[in-house]
Amino acid sequence: MAQVTQPKLAQASFRGVPFTCTAHDLRAGRRIADHVFPQRDLGYHEDMGRSDREVSLTAYLNGDDSDAQRDRLLAAVEAAGPGELFHPWLGRMMVVVRSVTVRESRTQRRHVEVSLTFVEAGSAAVVASLIDTAAPLRLAISGLTAAAETALAGRLDLRRMPGFVKQDALAVFTEAAVGGEMIRLNTPGHAARGFAVTQAIDAVARLGTRGPVSAGEIARSLGGMMALLADVSPDPQRGVENFTEAFQTFGSALPGIPLTTSNRRRQQQNRSALTDAVQMLGLGGATHLAARIPFQEYGEAVAWRTRMSDWCDSEAAAASLARDDDSFSALTGLRTAFVDHVTAGMGTLARARDVTLPTAMPSLVAAHRLYGDARRGAEVAARNRRLLPQGHPGLMPPHVALSMAGA
Repeated sequence: MAQVTQPKLAQASFRGVPFTCTAHDLRAGRRIADHVFPQRDLGYHEDMGRSDREVSLTAYLNGDDSDAQRDRLLAAVEAAGPGELFHPWLGRMMVVVRSVTVRESRTQRRHVEVSLTFVEAGSAAVVASLIDTAAPLRLAISGLTAAAETALAGRLDLRRMPGFVKQDALAVFTEAAVGGEMIRLNTPGHAARGFAVTQAIDAVARLGTRGPVSAGEIARSLGGMMALLADVSPDPQRGVENFTEAFQTFGSALPGIPLTTSNRRRQQQNRSALTDAVQMLGLGGATHLAARIPFQEYGEAVAWRTRMSDWCDSEAAAASLARDDDSFSALTGLRTAFVDHVTAGMGTLARARDVTLPTAMPSLVAAHRLYGDARRGAEVAARNRRLLPQGHPGLMPPHVALSMAGA
């Protein structure tokens, strides 16, 4: 008697929720618009492009926890937006769910069948091509230099001032150059433009050493240094950290000024004007870098959007207290442009989710269980590195909320 071969179950997953399947149906072809005409036997069939591929399959959920598996899969298919389907033969694809049918039977306990129909997800390419968020952001960043020039012209006064007032301004320029040099030393791979970077930093350090200096020269020198340091940074995330360390609280390390005379008060006013300009232009460089970060997840983009928005709000509040309307407008415009730029790219980002494992298991096993792909074990371990037990870098702990990528 011929032996009957049972179909082999293959592991698949949707939004990280695993299930097994034995077969699938793939519907493909071209999108055809039919045009018919009176008194003509043949119509015209216009080719509108490739049809969206449609995948139909049955997901099998087995075991004592089949009810819990069913609920997790239903939550995944009912979530809004496209999600990642991992199929053992078709590979990974971004899809949307067209229909779901759940079949349960009293005669088949611990077994659930879910019929799923997926359609590959597209994007609103026409709309996206019309929305350019990068250009307004570049314009907002460049506008900070003009705002700094206007602010310095109204708040800075070094004419006919005692030597100690001018020396204090020189100390601010030197401190700004030191911050730029720190960023340069912490920026690998800038050798191709190293001379230009060094020149920009030296230009800031020399401000005021060769006679009177205008507000425009100060703003352009500072803005040029910030822009060049941001341009040469190969790692935008590390670059933002460098700018934050150097310029977010710039001036706090300078010695205090006793406000005992009118000249001392002028010294303090000049210092406040210069440090505010350095902080604002440093924010521009950091924002330029933050806009270049290749976000992998929705939550990551939200965190960076919030972080840079808070920095903009802090600088705008300082400008408001100083009654600097031009800087306030420039900073609020920068905040709006950055938020729009980041938000425009968040729609297709995967969303992270928390997963709790019932027992300790290697990251390879956890990746296979969650995604149906053991090759993502390194990714799982890297995302939860701070939670891994010391001495066991690949062992995922149980009963702890682990962060996992998911659509």
